[in-house]
This record gives sequence, C-alpha cells and structure tokens, in this order.
Amino acid sequence: MVPALDVFVDSMVAGHNGALSCAEPGSRARNEQEWQSARASFVATLWANGFPADFVTGADRRLAAPAVAVPCADPDALGFGTADHEGWRKAFGYAVGAMDLAVVAQPVPGEAWRQIRSLIADELPHQARLLECIAVVYPYAMPAMVHDWDAMIVKIGGRLVGAGLPRDEISAALGNAEANALWHRAPPDKVADLATSCRADQDWQNRFAAFTFLALGGHIDSLLPQPADSDGDQ
Repeated sequence: MVPALDVFVDSMVAGHNGALSCAEPGSRARNEQEWQSARASFVATLWANGFPADFVTGADRRLAAPAVAVPCADPDALGFGTADHEGWRKAFGYAVGAMDLAVVAQPVPGEAWRQIRSLIADELPHQARLLECIAVVYPYAMPAMVHDWDAMIVKIGGRLVGAGLPRDEISAALGNAEANALWHRAPPDKVADLATSCRADQDWQNRFAAFTFLALGGHIDSLLPQPADSDGDQ
C-alpha cells in the first residue's frame, strides 16, 4: 500500500501546484486553508493507521512544502479537478475511503499536543515519588498501584495514536512513564530514611488518598478532539 500512497502523494502535490498556478480565481482548489486542513487530516490518518514513520514524515514534508509555479500546459498541472468541484478534503478522502482506513477528521492542534506533553512531563516526577513512598510505607498496595498506573499509560498511548499524533513523539512523551521506568526498589540500607521522609511528605499521601494520580488520562482526553466534533468529510 505504501508505494501506491507514495504515487498518490505526488499527485496531490502536483495538483496543489497546478491549482495555484492554473485554476480559475474563484476555484475551491485555490483555498489554502482547506488544503492545509485536508493535508493535516490525511497525515494524521496515516499515523493513526500504522503506516511506517519514515513514509508518513516524508509524505507530510512533501505535502507541506510551499507550492511552486508550474506550466499549465503540463497535464500533471491539471490534477485538481476533484478539489475544484468538491474541495481538498474530498480529494484526499476518496483515496482514504477506498483503503477502509480509520479517518482522523480533526487532528490534534499543535498547542493541545504541547499541553499534553507538558502534562505528562509534569506528572512523572510526582508519580515517581508516589511509587517510592508506597513501596516503603504501604508495600501491600504496590501491585495494584503499578497495575493501575501502567494500564492508564497504555490507554493514554492508544488514545494518542488513535488521534493521529506522530508515533515517535508519543514514544518520546511516554517512553519513561511506565512504573518500571519511574521506580526502582530502594537499597535495604536506604529504606528506613526513605520511609521517614515519606511519612513527613503530605503531597504524595494526598495524591494516594484522592486517587489523583489516575486523573492524567482524563486531563489528556479533555484536550483531544472528541468524535462528536468530527465533520465526517474525510
């Protein structure tokens, strides 16, 4: 499927160049806002459906490149007919629909993704402290604690992939988020001092008592476009 999509991407780039060079002034194919929206949805759909990272990043780079002027006598310059009549979302959408892909109609805005990464980064030190303190103060709770935290991280990862975010960026954000990366058992000669420190620390105890350590998934979901927001066009 990748070689076929590679050809399709080239055709869309050529069509976009042709539209800006050759389409009538009022043509829908000249709508740059619609082109950018459709392009972002297409790229997010490729990410969400597991296409190779090098292909998706390359396709995104080609589609995002500034348009270049082309001679209108070139047949390749006239490949914007669908966009001319139905818009760029339909032009991308026909190919996506033919492959039965799960469509990401509304990609995650860049600012929302930055906020999500910031939420994750801010949360991890607090969770690391919670885990090290549970291990020495309430060790009987560790299996459930680790299970619940890791299950949430896996769910978050699935939601981010399904939202069409770049998988390498998701891995960078969540790569050290699982409990085994955050927590390592304290050496025996450090346990007593650690327990004393933990008993004097109210922050982790409040997080544990109120289960606020499991709120990260909900905060992230609130920043992601919801299915009801999709326009169903691509």
